[in-house]
Amino acid sequence: MTTPAIRQFSRQITEIMPVIVREFACREDNALSRGTISCAQMVALDYLCERPQARLTEIARHLGVRTSSASVLIDRLIRHGLMSRHSDLKDRRVTWIRVTARGRRVYAQIIDQKRRSIAEVFAPLTDSERRTYLRILTKVKSSFAERAGES
Repeated sequence: MTTPAIRQFSRQITEIMPVIVREFACREDNALSRGTISCAQMVALDYLCERPQARLTEIARHLGVRTSSASVLIDRLIRHGLMSRHSDLKDRRVTWIRVTARGRRVYAQIIDQKRRSIAEVFAPLTDSERRTYLRILTKVKSSFAERAGES
C-alpha cells in the first residue's frame, strides 16, 4: 500500500529525473549519450568488463531479462564490435561472451565521462550533502541486493 507521501515523492522524482538525465547527456559525448548503445547494453558491458567471460544465461539473469532478450542485446553489441562469442574448447555446446578491446575502450570512455559529469554536477553541493546523497543511494542499492537474495 502506498501512502500519499510516497506517491507525492514518486511524482517529484519522475519530474526531476528527466532533467538530470538530460543534463548529464549534455555534458557527455559517447556511445551511450549518442544512443549507439542502450542503458541495458551498458549494464551488460559493465558486467562483462568485471569478468573475463560469461554465458548468455548469466548475462540475462544479471539484466533481469529472458535469455532471448539478452541474446538480441548481445548480438547488437557484437555487431558494434564491443563483444564477441566464443565456443568453449572443451564443450562445444557452451558459448562464452567476452568484451572486446574496443568494448573495453568504449566502456572506459563512458565511465570516465560519467565520473567527470558527476563531479561537475555535484560540485555545488557541500561535502555533507554529497555524503548524505551517497548514503541514501547506497541504502537503496543494498535494498536491491537484499530483494535479489530473497528470490
